[in-house]
Amino acid sequence: MNFNFKQTRFIVFTISALFLLSLNSCKSGSSETTESENKTADSLSIKLNSPQLKAINAELVKNPNDPELYNTRATIYISLKQLPEAVNDAKRAIRMDSTKANFYMTLVDAYYTQNNTRLAKDLLEIIEKKFPDNVDALLKLSELYYLVKQYQKGIDYVNKALKINDRSAKAYYLKGSIYRESGDTGRAISSLETAIEQDIKYENAFIDIAVMYSARKNPIALEYYNNALKINPYNDNTIYARAKLLQDLGKTDEAIIEYKSILSKNKNCENCYYNLGAIYLEIKKDNKNALENFTNAIALNPNSVEAYFARGYTYSKLKDKESAKADYNMCLKIQPNFEAAIQGLNEL
Repeated sequence: MNFNFKQTRFIVFTISALFLLSLNSCKSGSSETTESENKTADSLSIKLNSPQLKAINAELVKNPNDPELYNTRATIYISLKQLPEAVNDAKRAIRMDSTKANFYMTLVDAYYTQNNTRLAKDLLEIIEKKFPDNVDALLKLSELYYLVKQYQKGIDYVNKALKINDRSAKAYYLKGSIYRESGDTGRAISSLETAIEQDIKYENAFIDIAVMYSARKNPIALEYYNNALKINPYNDNTIYARAKLLQDLGKTDEAIIEYKSILSKNKNCENCYYNLGAIYLEIKKDNKNALENFTNAIALNPNSVEAYFARGYTYSKLKDKESAKADYNMCLKIQPNFEAAIQGLNEL
């Protein structure tokens, strides 16, 4: 019986996903921090075990009218996921000094983190008018339109940003991401290459190009994965992607080394076990090692119909009909009418 193993795709997420949630209302109040507010904030910093937050609160006690300090505290709150507090501080900084574009961008970041795309978009449009040369705002707008699949608007905003700064690696990277998502891989690769020209350490640009070449099983992808790993040698996702490409290119001995390297640091890589099982079963004809790896994959994901089927097929190769039957039946329990399992049972 012949069958094809599931081809596991390596997916790189280049831009954060946005979700539509409601925003807590922002309390109004004086631009000056009261002693009570400072005590509350300081108590929160201790509770969160944040030295940065505690330090900025101490600075605010000394300089309660410094908008930069409120903006800084807002960014700290964002990192700590204290989003209503971040919104309040960012708004307070803007009220105290409405000439600083970065204060507005901090508020945008708070809205984004709070998953309120509507308020983020509305504020970005205000920033575009108030600070027309602000590249960060234009790129955020481009990103937003990219995420809602309005690709031409996304490109338009990137181009506006590039007219202001034609050496922005981030702009070229975002442009490449939009082209890639819209199916224009030629322009995507060109834009990502330009991003790398502007910033030779742009790890995600190397990875995204490698992923596109990997989809074509083009060996040049290995060069891009290797360059990405020179920048970040500890990225297991990149190491996994390279291993999968090596497997797809028939370089199975090298792929085995890569998969085992990942598993030596992370025993929870289900796909590593599955792919090792496939190599041992199909290429090495080593049913014992194949069985062990498929079993490990099942242990990590008891609902993997592919792993149960592969192990069942391995049992059939070992003439263990009862175990093969049990795994094929488990496939049908997880996914009724799974054709490969039905065929396997019929051939036992």
